[in-house]
Amino acid sequence: MNDFLLSFFDEHQPRRIRVIENTLKNRRTVSTLFWAKQYGILKWTGAERSLERKQIENSIAELVKANLIQRNPDGQVLLTTLGVLRQEELAGEQYQPHFFDWYWLANTRRIEQRLLLGIQVASELSYHNRYYAPVVNEYHEQQIVKRWVLSWRGNIINDLVQELKLFGDSLESADERLANYFFYSLIGHRITGKNAMQLSEQLELPGYQLPVIKQDALLAIAAFANSYQGVLNRLLVDLLAKSPLSQSANQTLLLYQQGISISQIAKKRRIKANTVREHLLEAAIVHPDSIDWERSLPVSIRSQLAKHYQGKMKDWQFDPEIVPGGPAAFYYFRLYQLYEERLNDK
Repeated sequence: MNDFLLSFFDEHQPRRIRVIENTLKNRRTVSTLFWAKQYGILKWTGAERSLERKQIENSIAELVKANLIQRNPDGQVLLTTLGVLRQEELAGEQYQPHFFDWYWLANTRRIEQRLLLGIQVASELSYHNRYYAPVVNEYHEQQIVKRWVLSWRGNIINDLVQELKLFGDSLESADERLANYFFYSLIGHRITGKNAMQLSEQLELPGYQLPVIKQDALLAIAAFANSYQGVLNRLLVDLLAKSPLSQSANQTLLLYQQGISISQIAKKRRIKANTVREHLLEAAIVHPDSIDWERSLPVSIRSQLAKHYQGKMKDWQFDPEIVPGGPAAFYYFRLYQLYEERLNDK
């Protein structure tokens, strides 16, 4: 855990521990999304959903004791010189994800459950075996898999095998270890799948990196199912998100794109105007091309903000006395930060 956590810190940019924790656990507040983007870790959203705060606190304490990180007076963390050296040592050893940009596409826990069950059922079916313990006991998932098997028109076994071969080839072209992890983990007729210790030895990866390669494999299968209209798509399609936004934020954005005002959206959706603004900020962070920036941040407001906010964005401090908009002042401040960041990235 220590080496894993160390990779999220920087020697120049102080970082908030809670932002890293919330990102890994998929707690998608606007604040977490904004700062995760600033830290360059947005793609790690949901990568360690089972992480416990005690684990993080213990690791932070050990890293501080080893003089690899230090906390500033605000409690934010910076790498020390030793920490930078250690990070560089680890860079060549650590598994580098290939599919984490698809972090928004699916809840990988549910993808894993249904995929393992679906492949197990198909495997046992190919041997005409009806007497086995299902790897997933949730009734809802079992019924979905059952319907998947019975409703497929064609030879589901052959079609599944062909798709898995195609998927395996794509994984192998990205990283052979990724393909090996995926197929070693599968459960089928008289195949139990390798345990964590066996996977670690087989892939020559330390145990703390297994959750990373697991997340990568599950996002890869989600991306494959999303783009290939076949048997895996039929199995997983209802688990695949259609947008990087949360469902509620996406509903708000669609109304806003129709030209409806923030106050009208709040009334129509029976939510607070501030909630509408949070949804639009979420869109500006994770899907900036969906925003009409000229409408959302009028030139009159940009001009006022430009007089007071210049230089490095990380040094800007919100001041309600100088930011226009009254109740919407912070909304405009954050939008302006994202607007300027977007201009600088072009």
